[in-house]
Amino acid sequence: MMLSTIHPFPARMAPDIAQEFLNECAEGGRVLDPMCGSGTVLRAAVEAGLNCLGVDIDPLAVLMSRVWVTPLDSSKLSDAANDIVQRARNLPDDQVEKMPDPETRRFMAFWFAPRQRRQLHRLATVLRESSQPETDALSVALSRIIVTKEMMASLARDTSHSRPHRVATENDFDVYSGFIKAASHLAKRLAPELIRGKADVVEGDARILKELDDDTFDIAVTSPPYLNAIDYFRGHKLTLVWLGYDLSSIRVTRSASVGAERVLASTAGQVDVTSYVVESANSAITDRHLGWIRRYAVDMQAVFGELARVVKQHGRVVIVVGNSFLSGAAINNAMLVRDIAQESGFLVEDSRVRSIPARRRYLPPPRNGNNMLDTRMREETVLKLRLLMD
Repeated sequence: MMLSTIHPFPARMAPDIAQEFLNECAEGGRVLDPMCGSGTVLRAAVEAGLNCLGVDIDPLAVLMSRVWVTPLDSSKLSDAANDIVQRARNLPDDQVEKMPDPETRRFMAFWFAPRQRRQLHRLATVLRESSQPETDALSVALSRIIVTKEMMASLARDTSHSRPHRVATENDFDVYSGFIKAASHLAKRLAPELIRGKADVVEGDARILKELDDDTFDIAVTSPPYLNAIDYFRGHKLTLVWLGYDLSSIRVTRSASVGAERVLASTAGQVDVTSYVVESANSAITDRHLGWIRRYAVDMQAVFGELARVVKQHGRVVIVVGNSFLSGAAINNAMLVRDIAQESGFLVEDSRVRSIPARRRYLPPPRNGNNMLDTRMREETVLKLRLLMD
């Protein structure tokens, strides 16, 4: 059965990949997704009756994943949404919380028209004060009217593609009614009766899983961010500012993410990545671009170092990775990740390339084939690895 995600998320894990490999896990097995994103692996695991842990550095990813794998009486969600809206409408002006820093206020003013800002401030205030079991799910419902393809609560479109661009200066969208509709839609997708296993989802870094014990997980299934393909925070920050995060804190987290377009401060431990770069006559790759790839390689070394520690001996790791392009040069991320995995003590049991359906890419649909976003997101490699004995 296909898993219907509860929130837009670009380049999410294909449900059939997660389900295929989790079927190999024995009853009671423990599953890890250290870069869980929208939570597809986790949802597949709990529906299979497995116990799982999801980790992600993106607070919105953690929120939506946690809601998707937590049993909740979804029949109460619409009533809870109406209650939140009523409380928001009646909230005295002097009790409405506002972001204290000028930068975040300017950001809100640019992306949201005055009416929607007023309504969002009120809803956000009430949600932060709420202790109802439905609060997290209602926060996801709020995000669903912001992280959208077409313009809804914000002045942007393509936010769900992590490519928001402002398309208007005025907006007649009613946040309150949109929020109630989003909660109703969410309630239909939660399907708590299908949850048979247990899950935990935490905010953390796949490169530093220090809270996890050695030899804990039977299988890890994950997909790292694709280098230079999608900037998840670019779209997600339009929601995060309403969940209490300021731009400064979002910027710090974003720059620390795996796949961030940043050059390492130190040359120590850097990887020679030139063999993974295929230049063409029209490419213009620079030392700065090579620095991004070296950082990605070092990040993935750290990820596999932790996976080698927390996955049981002879345990499996399934990793889905896509290749990408930088200034016209093709970057063979899949081969880079495979080589790092082998250096970290993993045996490659299987490697296959599969096409990514345009609909699942959560990017603008292919046009003439010359669009760079289309080109770099057409295929992904599925690596099945086994951890060797010391």
